[in-house]
Amino acid sequence: MLKYALIGYQNTLAHNILDLLAARGVAAADVGVFAAKFTGRPKVSFGDNELEVQSLHDLKPEEFAAVIFTADENAAAQYAPKFAAAGAKVINATMALEGEAEIPMIVGGVNDASLAAARKGIINVPQPPVVQLLGALAGLTTKYRIKSIRLTAFMAADTEGQDGMSELYNATRRILMNDTASSTGGLFHKTLAFNIIPQAGSFIGEETLAEWLYNSHGKQVLGDGVKIHANCAVVPVFVGTGQYVNVETFDEIDADLAREDIKKAKGVLVVDRQEDGGCASLTDVQGESSIFVSRIRQDMTVENGISLWVAGDAGRIAAQNILALLKQFLKKDK
Repeated sequence: MLKYALIGYQNTLAHNILDLLAARGVAAADVGVFAAKFTGRPKVSFGDNELEVQSLHDLKPEEFAAVIFTADENAAAQYAPKFAAAGAKVINATMALEGEAEIPMIVGGVNDASLAAARKGIINVPQPPVVQLLGALAGLTTKYRIKSIRLTAFMAADTEGQDGMSELYNATRRILMNDTASSTGGLFHKTLAFNIIPQAGSFIGEETLAEWLYNSHGKQVLGDGVKIHANCAVVPVFVGTGQYVNVETFDEIDADLAREDIKKAKGVLVVDRQEDGGCASLTDVQGESSIFVSRIRQDMTVENGISLWVAGDAGRIAAQNILALLKQFLKKDK
């Protein structure tokens, strides 16, 4: 039986990985949860069981077939190479180790061939909203040469994990109770309840972190020749990411034919009826591992382009992507 080590336990991605492993019948004894820093003796749910969080310093990589870093860039930078050298396959979902030779950035179904370049025993994966976007385009990337991607992303409170969702809940409750002392600070820098905040993450120059990640991670997967421009806002929803996307291609592209190509990608569901309620919304996708695509239309502002709406539970989708890649990764050297 494979043994999995998960580094990080408080973020949405980690919770989704544990949920999927438990749902697939992996035994609690074959999963270890680790963190570099924690207080007390925290535990996390794993199916009908609980796993106690252990110190990363006590992790013995030779006891695990796979190590997944979901948090702590410093820990990933320090320990990922050591664990890979000890024989474990390492998947890094943090922003550490980016741009290093022989550590490719991969999204399943988009650039799986890059696994052959993972000669250090480590692969990087993009942040969850980027995985969702690129997964939705997987059916197009094999047929069309993408010139540019322009998108507006509507990101839920779970981008800040459980703390973000709690902040939204508490702010909503205070407003509904007519509490005039409602805070305007917090994780989102403004009150998220009944609001839309055009800032997702801290600023990196003119872009926010979320916008920069779409550009950086997208190019690492699709290639530097693709132009990507993202606008990101946080919306008062607990879970999910919605993306309005405009794709421009070098080749002629027809929306009806593209719809059929999008359907072919694994893990993508097209829900695109031209009628009231005939598209996927964020409340439809919570807890789902699939990527939902709606509103596929011709973009008449460019010579070759389409627009589409992509909705998904990004943390769940990213967890699914990691486990699918891990299955391939573990077979790579056999």
